[in-house]
Amino acid sequence: MKVLVIGLDGATWNIILPLVEQGQLPTFRKLMEKGVWGDLQSTYPFTTSPAWKSYSTGKNPGKLGLYSWCGFDIKNLELTVMASDPFRSKEIWDYLGEYGLNSGIINLPLLCPPRRIRGFIVSGFPMSDSADYTFPKDLKKFLVEEYDYKINPSEITLNPEYQLARKEGLALEVEELIRKRFEVTRYLLRSYSPDFIHTTIFYTDAIQHFFWKNMEQREERFGGVIEKIWKLIDAEIGKLLDQLEEDTNIIVMSDHGFVGLKATFSLNRWLWEKGYLNLSIFNIILTNLWLYNKKTSQIIRQLGLDKLVRRLIPKEKLMSLQQRILPPEVPSPYLIRQVDWSTTKAILVGECGVFLNPELDPKEYETLRTQLIKEIKMIKDPKTGQNLVTDVKRKEELYNGEHLEFAPDLVVIPNEGYRISDSLLRSIWDYSKNVWSAYHKLQGIFIAHGPDIKEGCNVKDAKIYDLAPTILYTFHVPIPKDIDGRVLTEIFREGSELTKKEIGYQDVEIEKILIKKKIRKLKELKKI
Repeated sequence: MKVLVIGLDGATWNIILPLVEQGQLPTFRKLMEKGVWGDLQSTYPFTTSPAWKSYSTGKNPGKLGLYSWCGFDIKNLELTVMASDPFRSKEIWDYLGEYGLNSGIINLPLLCPPRRIRGFIVSGFPMSDSADYTFPKDLKKFLVEEYDYKINPSEITLNPEYQLARKEGLALEVEELIRKRFEVTRYLLRSYSPDFIHTTIFYTDAIQHFFWKNMEQREERFGGVIEKIWKLIDAEIGKLLDQLEEDTNIIVMSDHGFVGLKATFSLNRWLWEKGYLNLSIFNIILTNLWLYNKKTSQIIRQLGLDKLVRRLIPKEKLMSLQQRILPPEVPSPYLIRQVDWSTTKAILVGECGVFLNPELDPKEYETLRTQLIKEIKMIKDPKTGQNLVTDVKRKEELYNGEHLEFAPDLVVIPNEGYRISDSLLRSIWDYSKNVWSAYHKLQGIFIAHGPDIKEGCNVKDAKIYDLAPTILYTFHVPIPKDIDGRVLTEIFREGSELTKKEIGYQDVEIEKILIKKKIRKLKELKKI
């Protein structure tokens, strides 16, 4: 028995279902009619970086220390771009390898740098094309020479405005990347014949961010880009399925969904105007002159210069002066440098994570959290009267684990269609949709199909944490007790071998001891 997972970043029923109903996606239709399908709930926040790692580990972000693209250590004011190294939790392929099963992982975000597994890895975003992105190492040379393989479109950048300026080129490059990704997947499937294989199509996310408005307005030039991409994916999945062995169970899933954007809300602007976030006029000047450093900022605080300025200049005039000096948009990595931390109480860093000043005493800390929850819940879109958020959660309500201390103190959960930005913008509300015209939603997609899977059923209450234990279960591998997800037993066909066996769990610490003993025995045998 084998398992194939096809990960489609940002795949959403909002796009796929209408195209299936129109007969535009025959492969998706076949998988849905002959298998099970439904929503797949993402992580909080519902964004790429925590979601993919929660999929591969079966754990919540509190056990991984991963809450956004960047980790934020507010005590030391340090941002860290997240990759594999900060969280060394085992992933699906590690557990399978311990039981002698081979895996192949292609283009999974944040699996970088690649590491030794029983099988092969071709890393995905944010790995650079110039780096050694494969295990084994010589696999890269072969893929580049034989397939002109690339991880990213040329001159890729995280700057959305840059991507917007080259929309046509981006669309064409993404099409080519998708074709190559599936072509390479088919080759590696033939060559390595892994027991478990995962392949990810990543830049579907960017295509939907940038082209959603064109699709809604049925524009002549770019209005068909999203539909064309999904028809291409459907055709490529069809080719891949034709190559599979009969005993293969297939999962198609996404890290989160997508929905048209109503407005972007600058929560840091709101915090600034409310007085929860204060900027240092000196730090702003030093940053603009490229002279900022933490030591200089500390000297300014020790001399009391910011306090002197606040006493001499009325708040409204000081904010007006700061705004004239600041650029129209200040992303959070730069905003952090310009904050007056002696008076700031809260700041948003990353997707929906509010961090409170760690120097607050416990009583003030909890009072502030309660106050912010109440005030943020009351924010309404002035154009529609709709609430900005569905909820604001304390970190311990969403997460648990050894890395809880690095979690944001509050997690803001936006209403569908609203994006909460951690950049300091010129105004609190931005309705332009000039850069991104769509954003993430909590519910992604889930499809399962194969010899052990039911037919024609809808799945409810599936979460992204559930996929790792479900995959391990299909291989009869015991599930670690520290995994947060559950086995989706409801997807399995009645009479299947998988419905007849009990779910086995392994104690992680005991398992580590047993593995160490096995390694010692092997070393002793080699000496003999």
